Amino acid sequence: MNRIILSEEHNPYYNLALEEELLRGVNSDEVILYLWQNEKTVVIGRNQNPYLECDVPQLAANGVRLARRISGGGAVYHDLGNLNFTFIYQEHNKNLEQQLHVIKQAVEALGVTVEFSGRNDLTIQGQKFSGHAFYGENGHEFHHGTLMVDVDLSQLSQVLRPSKLKMQAKGITSVKSRVVNLQQLFPSCTVNQLIDLLVASFGEIYKDVQEPLKYNSENYIPAQLSKYADSKWIFGESPKYDVMLERRVPQAIIQALLYIENGMIKRIKVHSDSLSTLSYEQVEQQFTGRVFDLHFEDQLFGAIEDLLDPSSSSS
Repeated sequence: MNRIILSEEHNPYYNLALEEELLRGVNSDEVILYLWQNEKTVVIGRNQNPYLECDVPQLAANGVRLARRISGGGAVYHDLGNLNFTFIYQEHNKNLEQQLHVIKQAVEALGVTVEFSGRNDLTIQGQKFSGHAFYGENGHEFHHGTLMVDVDLSQLSQVLRPSKLKMQAKGITSVKSRVVNLQQLFPSCTVNQLIDLLVASFGEIYKDVQEPLKYNSENYIPAQLSKYADSKWIFGESPKYDVMLERRVPQAIIQALLYIENGMIKRIKVHSDSLSTLSYEQVEQQFTGRVFDLHFEDQLFGAIEDLLDPSSSSS
């Protein structure tokens, strides 16, 4: 019997962990439709470098989380104006045409014509409102994507910009597309309405469907929750890249060259135009082996300033 799972959590780490757990546990005789929402999150693909996809330091300033999924594809911005869907199945139950038809039928119930683009996107009048990605392992697969209902497009454009770091990097970068909210075309459309339409469409097309099950942190905790929230997963899956950080401090202009692999600082070299003859070797050793996350830059330059002016650390 086929299942519909509704997440009542808006935490991206919970929702991605639950998605992975459903993938691993899907039965041979079922297809699962999983519907979920994240609150203000940039979600990057498995092989992406977050610093190439978004202004990482600005995410925290804007109250936006950063998450990494196990599937490929590009970076996307989620908020509560967006609805995520995932079809989960064993390989022999894969039917992309049927899966897309569930979404197409649900959205067309609003009174519009939905078209398929060449990149597995869904469009209306040439404008993308739904992007998709795929993942499979050991005969278990999923097909997931976004459905933009009332996403904050100004926030989307602000956070999906590369960091202002001086970088040399390799990796898969996102293809930017012209996007549209369904609410721009149908002002009365809501996320809850779309959920109801998808549930009805899935039941009509797949038949033999259980009543929707609701998951939240009070009734279920996914086993992989801690993995998705761990900075080693979020930053540590990035390809090799080099970064030059530069900051003017009261005593000098400081440059730090970082050599990064799997999100970890493999080597650091600090330079400055300070008249001081201080060695930065202690700081370089202190920060080698650390994860290059959004807190790293402030911590590094704070340590360098303390070295240049030891009295500042005690004030």
